[in-house]
Amino acid sequence: MSRLRRLLRQEILAQTILVHGKDQPVGDAFIQSGFFHALRCCYPNARITFAVSMGGSAYSGGLAHVMAPFIDEVLTHQALSLDWRALDPRKPRPLAPRRFDLIIDLEKCWWQTLILRRTRTRCFVSASRHFLFSDCWPRTWQKPPHLSAQYLMLLDALGTPQKADLPPPNFRDPAREAHAEALLPLGPRYVGLVLGAGDRGKCWPLERYLALARALQAEGLTPVFLLGPAESDLVPQVLAAFDNALLPAWELGEDGARAFHPAFASPLMTVALGRQLCAAVTNDCGMAHMLAAANTPLLTVFGYTNPKKYLPLSTVSEAISARHYGSISPAVIPVEDVLPKVRQLVMNHS
Repeated sequence: MSRLRRLLRQEILAQTILVHGKDQPVGDAFIQSGFFHALRCCYPNARITFAVSMGGSAYSGGLAHVMAPFIDEVLTHQALSLDWRALDPRKPRPLAPRRFDLIIDLEKCWWQTLILRRTRTRCFVSASRHFLFSDCWPRTWQKPPHLSAQYLMLLDALGTPQKADLPPPNFRDPAREAHAEALLPLGPRYVGLVLGAGDRGKCWPLERYLALARALQAEGLTPVFLLGPAESDLVPQVLAAFDNALLPAWELGEDGARAFHPAFASPLMTVALGRQLCAAVTNDCGMAHMLAAANTPLLTVFGYTNPKKYLPLSTVSEAISARHYGSISPAVIPVEDVLPKVRQLVMNHS
């Protein structure tokens, strides 16, 4: 692409588009949904392919039908840009022999970007090294703080106007919402407590959550403990602290043991459950973004990660960060500072 075309911001036309991500944790799938919606609005007739280099994608699993209007093809476990030796021009090109009119790289590691740039394309867009390897640039070099806006900055670089006014991804599922209403019937005011995270270093200590749950109970609120399959070790600790603990994702079996309910294998079940909550306290994790898709009022506890970048996109979303206490460990955040924030969320919801 010529330098003059870059400067004039000529519209990029494309019928085949590749979007690449190194991996896609489930939280990222929710954050990126707005980007794919905006991309489809700019290119309503293009064939859009999403490729993940490492691991799978919720877009080919639990969110497949939600994202189907915006993505035509999902490729997982592609290993497109994980080996620096692929920079060798004698090596096969990524996704050879396919060619794309437009490639958008969601990652920012410069050498991985250069590998992906070997894929045959007419136009390549990447924010890596301040758009150094990109064929077109955004109108401003000021990187927005939130990750969702950083993705949209890639679309701004294209200079392509919106051509269709499409509804955003719909994460509501009537059958799952009916199931959620049966699990958490109307009446009590439920407050969700998300105890885990993919990285336990992000977690507010369990004893703080349990102390918060007791304080909420004393104020007439009902704590709901939200635990995924990776937090099975926390289930007996919660049950030991609360005789009648609400653990909707963990059903009681005939043998008296708790087992993870298969319905919660889909992130849409957590979204549905979030609609029954008047508020939730969560670590910085994928479940936080599922609850945000339900517009659950959220208070997110942050440790070493940046709340300005990763704050869940719920309509009412607040953060409390260890950085305000001079640390990057969530353990420094006291219950006494969390409780009034939860009270305010509940009051505003009521």
